[in-house]
Amino acid sequence: MRLGSTSLEPVAFRVPRVKKEFFQDDVFPPSRVTWEPALSATDWLRGKDLQQRTINLCPDGMLAVSQAPKEAPGRKILPSSVYLQEKSDEQKKEELLNAMVAKLGNRDDPLPQEAFEGVDEDEWVS
Repeated sequence: MRLGSTSLEPVAFRVPRVKKEFFQDDVFPPSRVTWEPALSATDWLRGKDLQQRTINLCPDGMLAVSQAPKEAPGRKILPSSVYLQEKSDEQKKEELLNAMVAKLGNRDDPLPQEAFEGVDEDEWVS
């Protein structure tokens, strides 16, 4: 639920399942048993402080995602042509520099302030 300025609005969202054969305990942690009191009235008056009981939502016989065996990452197998096409750092730097020079160009255009006429020589104060 989302609390608005004048109302409570239901919020729905979907969480993709990593593996359907495992229970997603990262999304559904142990929940409090709210339908049972944590303390009796006499225990509360005596000042006892007990934790509320929790229940695990994982169905019987289903393994939690956090306890699932980790899969070893597979090794990437690239064709030899990829390794043959690899360039050295020096070649990459040279290509990058050439691309930048080509994009910017070696321009000797006049500066905008050079187009202004300014004041006449006789207007200068001596």
